[in-house]
Amino acid sequence: MNEKAKITRRRFLVSAGGAAGAAALACCGLTGLAARQPAAEMTESSCGEEGGMENRVLIAYASQCGSTGEVAQAIGQTLCAAGVTVDVRQAKDVTDAGAYRAVIVGSAVYRFRLLPEAVEFVSANREVLSRVPVAYFVVCGTLQEDTPEKRQKAAAYLTPLGEMVQPVDEGLFAGRIDYAKLSFLNQLIVRVMGGVEGDWRDWDAVHAWTERLPSAMLAA
Repeated sequence: MNEKAKITRRRFLVSAGGAAGAAALACCGLTGLAARQPAAEMTESSCGEEGGMENRVLIAYASQCGSTGEVAQAIGQTLCAAGVTVDVRQAKDVTDAGAYRAVIVGSAVYRFRLLPEAVEFVSANREVLSRVPVAYFVVCGTLQEDTPEKRQKAAAYLTPLGEMVQPVDEGLFAGRIDYAKLSFLNQLIVRVMGGVEGDWRDWDAVHAWTERLPSAMLAA
């Protein structure tokens, strides 16, 4: 074997060894650490008078880090204060959307689109939802600055849902960025995009929008 062939073979072994080492690290889960999302507490609740499901309103939400879930809870509490019986559930956990008098669907925005659970929920229940009043809301960083242009962009996130089932109303709300609830990789993405930590949720706006809903959602 000539010297050139030895060098080529040596480089091949080094490259192969490096690839094997990287694969071993991946198998040990080290590469997954960067993308692993810290567990976020997702809440579900029920409030209002006991009664048949036909008189209840469902709030089905999809949340990445828990912020949208908290907005869903605030909407539920406002409705209950107005005398409405409400179930707040994660969209992925709802098994019978057809049992409700009305449905509100909410989602966070992740990488410039709604979370899949929200879209899949509406898609799977399209026929049922088309027969009852439906409202949508979105929680996103776009509305950190609340301008007509930003609101138009935020409303566009809800287009995939509206194309399946037309809502009686849509709520557009600013969100929250908490690095402690993001994976290392997602922290980097947010930082590169110029995002900063903060909570921009306007609870007065959430309550005001919800207070418009009882008559629209419960009208015969």
